[in-house]
Order: sequence, then structure tokens, then C-alpha cells
Amino acid sequence: MQHTLKYVSIQHELGMAIGMALRLHPMLSAFSRVTLRRLGLAAIHFHFVQRHDDLSPADGSAGNPTLTHYLSVPHNASMTPIPDLPALDGNRVECAYRLEHGIEADSHFYSFNLGRIGIITLQRMQTGLEQPIIELLKPLMARLGVSCRASLEHEELLVAVAARHKAEETILFQLRHDDLTHLPNRRQLMQTLEEMRATEIANRSLGALLFLDLDRFKMVNDTLGHSVGDRLLVEVARKLERVVGERGIVHRLSGDEFVILLGNLGGDLEQARSRVDHLLEEIRAEFSDSMIAGEHRLHVTPSTGIELFPDGDCSAEQILRRADTAMYQAKLAGLNSSVYYDRQLSSDLERRREIEKDLQSALKDTAQFELHYQTQHDLDGSCIGAEALLRWHRPGRELLATDLFVSIAEETGLMLDLGRWVIDRACEDIRQLQTRALPPGFRRISINISAVQFNHADFVETLLGAIERHEVDARLVAIELTESALIRNSHGAAAKMALLHEHGIEVAVDDFGTGYSSLAYLSQLPVETIKIDQSFVRDIDSDSGNQAIVGTIIALGRALDIDLIAEGVETESERATLQRIGCTQYQGFLFSRPVPLATLIDAWLGNQCA
Repeated sequence: MQHTLKYVSIQHELGMAIGMALRLHPMLSAFSRVTLRRLGLAAIHFHFVQRHDDLSPADGSAGNPTLTHYLSVPHNASMTPIPDLPALDGNRVECAYRLEHGIEADSHFYSFNLGRIGIITLQRMQTGLEQPIIELLKPLMARLGVSCRASLEHEELLVAVAARHKAEETILFQLRHDDLTHLPNRRQLMQTLEEMRATEIANRSLGALLFLDLDRFKMVNDTLGHSVGDRLLVEVARKLERVVGERGIVHRLSGDEFVILLGNLGGDLEQARSRVDHLLEEIRAEFSDSMIAGEHRLHVTPSTGIELFPDGDCSAEQILRRADTAMYQAKLAGLNSSVYYDRQLSSDLERRREIEKDLQSALKDTAQFELHYQTQHDLDGSCIGAEALLRWHRPGRELLATDLFVSIAEETGLMLDLGRWVIDRACEDIRQLQTRALPPGFRRISINISAVQFNHADFVETLLGAIERHEVDARLVAIELTESALIRNSHGAAAKMALLHEHGIEVAVDDFGTGYSSLAYLSQLPVETIKIDQSFVRDIDSDSGNQAIVGTIIALGRALDIDLIAEGVETESERATLQRIGCTQYQGFLFSRPVPLATLIDAWLGNQCA
């Protein structure tokens, strides 16, 4: 009876010790301490099935499991050899107990199967365990195996939850931060700006948004490559963070554009501006030193636009746009400048800035661009050529004058990309005309080339490459240049024009008489055609002054054996006056408005030159 009560007590206490903790290691440690005390054991050792990907226990149902040591209690107990059990069967509990000699004197080791989880080995010194104790341990070890499995599943769930939480944190960080610099991005900026705006309104205080754009950064990308440019952007981000510190938040908007948000500048306008000015001075001082980007030591400066807020009911988007407009004004003021938003000067600047951004987007989706063609005619009215004129169809916006957006493209460095598109599309169109509908006596399609484009090192290669790619007869191609493009680099211009002339490509001087007209450059450069500017053609039938100017240009052209075309001819009276004073080639609304290629082809196929 006494032995029975002892066995029941042991079974009860050991049973209560199972599952005292959710985590596997604490649970086994607690069970082991009770078992050591009640059974007089020297140590308990746990060996579990080893995962192949980490050190945590696994289910050993598949394949031949490998057992590895997981835990010994006490932790400094001598390791027992790994039990040699042929298989782990979770449906029953087996006891492989045996007496081992040579490890420790009179050590007894009893190994119990924990199902598919692993094995527990009890180590007892001197005398072994009584047989009834071994028997009552079998169902307890079965329960322990179930508890181990539950703990493993719980830990796996915790790991999965932690991994999911980490993944969500990573996704959220990536959603709100820039991949390159790890600064908050535009999405986070707009959220923070809206919150800061509401706070400043509530506190009757002022905040500031500083919009920074790096001067000459495009040159770094173009000459040294984007990898160097990216390293430079990272260094700029770190510099800005060091300068701003706890006073504000630095964001990367896109490309080389950064935004600094400052809050709680006080309710006094002058005090707020003073604090912003102080920060601007610190930024200038920081950027006065060069930066290391890879193997290159580079020096860049920011142009900064500033908007103080709140200003009435101005939204977060409007605050950002105003600072952007002020930054554009700073760019015009010169390198390393800063300008506060001034609504008196903002209207035209905002429009130009809007056009610039739309133009950048359009160059990624060139379907917005189209070439129209205005025909050129001789004295008999026959069509002898056409000028390719660029049109930009801005979605949902008004049609812009070509001169306006071309000038913006030249100022902002977008002209090269735009010009390459024009050349490629014109050659593609010429190919269609060449194979379908050229009228008799047709000489050329003229392509307008900007000074920026013509003076670029790869201009001739670009033009000849497009001609070759589209299999165009180069003699059908002409380029139109302004006088300023020719004067700016007359020596380089002469070499390029001579090379074009070798391929049969004509060069015309556009808007002649409005720039640097002189006998010198006309006599030195291989110019085939002069186009008389429409300002001299307008009202020529009644304006004696214009008649005198055009007469002089015609005499100059004849003396140098250069063709002449009068632009902007709108009335028969103007054409007759031009004919009378010696001009026999014309372009203008009298003959045709600029039309799409399809319209031009239809007209020519119908034996009409519209």
C-alpha cells in the first residue's frame, strides 16, 4: 500500500509538471527539475530530430531522422551517447533502458521514445529505477511527447507570426521610404505634411517646406554614370540628415529632389524666416565641401525653394507645388540659390514648371507627340518640299505653342531626347512618303534642329543613324538651323555641315534676318537655303520697309548662290509682291496649313498638294 501511494504521488507530481510553460525549453526544464528530485536522477538528456535548415526540433515522420542533443538538466551534466533507436513511432511509446558502463561508475540510462519528436534519457547513479517506476513513466512520456509537439507547434506559430510581422514592417517601410537613400518618400511626405499642417493651424504656429534640387546633377549622371550618381545621392541624403538633425525631417522626393519639413517655428513670420535662413546657411556651409562618390570627389550645391505654411486653406499638395515653384525661381537666379515663394511671381513660373513636368512625362510616353507637315511651293504652285513641325497633345490640356515648350526643353536639358524623337519620327515618315506618295519635283523634308541638339557631339551620328535605320534617301532630308546655332560654334558647325553635305543632306538657315545675319558666316558655311522670316513677309504688299529688307536678303542669296523660301505667306497679294522682288519659293497658309502625315499622303495620292 505504501509503495502504491508513492507511485501515485510520483505519477501525479510528474504529470502536473508537464506543460507548465508554452515554450519548449522552459517546459522541459521545469519537468526535468521535478523529475530529477522525485526519481533521484543525476541528469536528464533530450535528443530531438534535427531540421536540415536550422537547429530547432522537427517532426521525424519522414525519412531516416537524425537525432541531435537539445537539452541536458543540469546543463553541465556529462553527455550521454545518442540512443540507437531504429525508428520513431508516434503511435506508441517504447522504453529502451539499459545499463551503460564506462561513462560514469554505475550509471544507468533509460531512454524513452517521445514519438516523432525525439527521445528523453534519464540518467541515474548507483541503483537503477524500480520496474513499477519505469512502467508508470511510459504514459507520462507519451503525454510529454504530446506536450513537446504542442510546444513546437506553438513556437512555429510564433516564428511565423514574427516573420509575418517583420515582412509587414519591411513592406510598410518600403512603401513609405526611398529604396536608395532610405529616406521617407513622397507618400510619407504628403502624410506627414498634412499632419504637420493641421498641428500648426491648431497651435497658431508656422512650419516650412524646403524643396531642394541639386545643381548640375544631370551632368554627373551623363558623364560618370548612374551608379556614381546614386552614390552621390546617398551622400547628399546623409549630409542633409546631419545638418537638419532633430529640427525637421528629410525626404527624398524623386531623382535629385529632396524635401525638408520643419515644424513649430513659432507664430511670428520674421522669426520663422530667420530660423529657416539659419538652416539654409548651415546647408550651404555643409555643401561647400566636396563629396566622395565611389572613386570620384564631386561638388554639388542645392537650389532651394521655401514655402511657409499654413497659408489660408492651402492644401498639402499646394504647399509642395509652391515650394517647387520657388525652387524653379531659385534655379533661374543661379547656382546654390534659395527663394521664398512669392505669389506675385508665381503664375508664369508655375505654368512653366507644370509644362516641364508634363514634358518629362511625355518623353516617357511619346504617343503625345506628333509631326505635322507644311508644304513648300515654287512659282508654279508645285510642291517642292515640306517642313516637319512638332505638335504636343497634352492630355486634358490646351495645345501649346511649339516655341514655348521647345524653349523649356532647351532650358531643362530635355531637348536632346525630344530632338532625337523628332529625327527618328521624321525619318520614319519620310520612308512612308518615299514608298507611297512623293509628287514629281519634290526635293526634301526639312527637320528643325535646335542649337543645343546641333552642337551636341553625337548629332551627326544620330541623324545618319536614323536615316540608315529607316532606309531613307538622305537627299530627301534637310535640316533647318537658326542663325544663333551657326554663330555659337562656327568652326564646329562648318565641319558638321560639310559632313552632312557629303551625304546629300541640305542645310537651311531658319528665320533669317532676326539674328546675327552677316555675309561672313554665310560665305564660310555650306548653306543651301535661306528662309526669310515671316515677320518680314507679313504685310509686305503694303510695307515698303519690309520690301526693302526682303529685297536685300534676296540679293544676298543670289550673290552667294543660295536658295530662298519666304515663310508665312498668307495672301495672294503677299505672294505676288514676293515674286515681283525676286522670291519664287513660298511656304504659308496660302498654300497649306500644317497637316498630319496621313492627310498629306491622301492629298498627294489624290494628285493635290494640300
